[in-house]
Amino acid sequence: MTRPYRSLAAVLSTVLLIASLLLTASPVAAQGGDGQWYTVKPGDWIELIAVRFGLPERALIDANSLGNPNLIHPGQRLWVPARAGGTAPATPAVPSEPAAQPSGEGQWYVVKAGDWLELIAVRFGVNYRTLVNANSLANPNLIHIGQRIWVPGSSGEAAPAAPATPVPSAEAPSGSGEGQWYTVKRGEWLELIGARFGVSASTIALANSLSNPKLIHPGQKLWIPSSSGGTAPAAPESPAPAAPAPAPSGGMYAFGYGFQVDGYNGNMAGAAQATRDAGFGWVKVQVPWYIIEPDSKGVYSWGQVDEIVDRASGAGLRLMLSVVKAPGWARPGNTDWGVHGPPANPQDMADTMAALASRYKGRVHAIEVWNEQNLAYEWGNEPLDAGRYVELLCAVYRAVKAVDPNIAIISGGLTPTGVTAAGVSVDDLEYLRRMYAAGCRSCMDGLGAHPSGYNNPPDVRAGWSDPAEPSFKGHRSFYFQETMLSYRTVMNAYGDSRKLIWPTEFGWASSPSPVAGYEYAANVTESEQAAYLVKAFQLMRSWGFVGPAMVWNLNYNITAGGTELAQFGVQNRPAYAALRDMPK
Repeated sequence: MTRPYRSLAAVLSTVLLIASLLLTASPVAAQGGDGQWYTVKPGDWIELIAVRFGLPERALIDANSLGNPNLIHPGQRLWVPARAGGTAPATPAVPSEPAAQPSGEGQWYVVKAGDWLELIAVRFGVNYRTLVNANSLANPNLIHIGQRIWVPGSSGEAAPAAPATPVPSAEAPSGSGEGQWYTVKRGEWLELIGARFGVSASTIALANSLSNPKLIHPGQKLWIPSSSGGTAPAAPESPAPAAPAPAPSGGMYAFGYGFQVDGYNGNMAGAAQATRDAGFGWVKVQVPWYIIEPDSKGVYSWGQVDEIVDRASGAGLRLMLSVVKAPGWARPGNTDWGVHGPPANPQDMADTMAALASRYKGRVHAIEVWNEQNLAYEWGNEPLDAGRYVELLCAVYRAVKAVDPNIAIISGGLTPTGVTAAGVSVDDLEYLRRMYAAGCRSCMDGLGAHPSGYNNPPDVRAGWSDPAEPSFKGHRSFYFQETMLSYRTVMNAYGDSRKLIWPTEFGWASSPSPVAGYEYAANVTESEQAAYLVKAFQLMRSWGFVGPAMVWNLNYNITAGGTELAQFGVQNRPAYAALRDMPK
């Protein structure tokens, strides 16, 4: 949960950290001394391209007259000026792709590498849900390269019969007339393999008896049946990978709306109902591990969690549990007992999470592993070691997936400190890079984030200022949008662009008499709190790389009045009505 930043703000007032990615630019054809053309590749992001070429991001945006720099796509040509201020010449001719066969009622679109449904919707100016309905998509996350999507016109009619599509050729060992074996390569998923061979993902899943088609891994051998179908013969022998964790999915759940709630002391029933009444589909509750397994390993006390799960499930909500705070028996002997912290042995938490996944199978949909682990007091005042955190994350990932592969495992949301100070915090971007260097990519289904807005609107970037409210300005960590885009740049740099960012906690505090450490809350009126939250959801939905997003918070203003938590609460305030009534 959000914490005071009194000591961090003092450091920020004197220290400005400029984080940059030093990447080698991809070779492109030079176009003379004034600049060159660059073709956007899957996983590229405008900030990443700017860093590659040593330019300010704004120089790229201005040179290409980008109305929305978040919406660039693979294959798009961008002019990279030799220096800031240059403008693009006429775009060189590019071989055109097959016509989309427009009609008065709509047109067909062929999915390309790097596409996702929200991006296609934005590109054509149609509602995301309209595309889902027009194409009868059971799972909008599972579209694949080469798939034809009907983009309806103003009438919104469903898709007509799709035109025939040539089957792409595949480099794979030929087999019998009934099918062939294929070895999964790094970066592949079942729909991509299916499109390559001209068979559906479900056909491959059935032929290989895959209980969860999302969990395939490099080196795995799959039987690709012919059009007649059939099941796989005995697989040829191949070296088995050494105890691999199941491969994380690129996005088990699409963008969604959620609240973090106080679900204890009889509050869960009302919180679940208020969440449902707002038209939200997700609810998040933070669960201290020590209430589940307080006294000794394997001796569980499920009562409070049972109530939370029962109420969320009864309301038809998807449930995320954020699990934190190890019980005393699991912690290191030399820890700081004045604060809560992590376990000495990651497997202890993994075993508990496996028991939780088994007990609530099908009713818990996501687990966030820890909370703000780049802050010392959230990590037991122990060394802020990202490698140790990733060991914990991976242990939980493997244990939970073995029990219920449909639970999304989300990394603990980092707090945007912007500062590395011994005994206090590690800069969130630096910590995130350390997590990736330690291998977090293979142990999470989504990246948790806590993008704070302080007293700044969600749609402004670092550098924006307001003379009437000069505090909490300048540094990128004070801006909601800047945090989200910075994290995305790191994900792309580490080849993890298929995953989504889950803002497991975001919001704006509003109080005429703020709690010490939250003075910025006096600069945010209740009507601004409402407007900022709605705008944040609109931005996140348009970006296309965001998963379920949890407002911090729904009801602590009712259950914990007078605390710092209450300042963020929205129930019985204008923000709740605005969130309930906004288009979704």
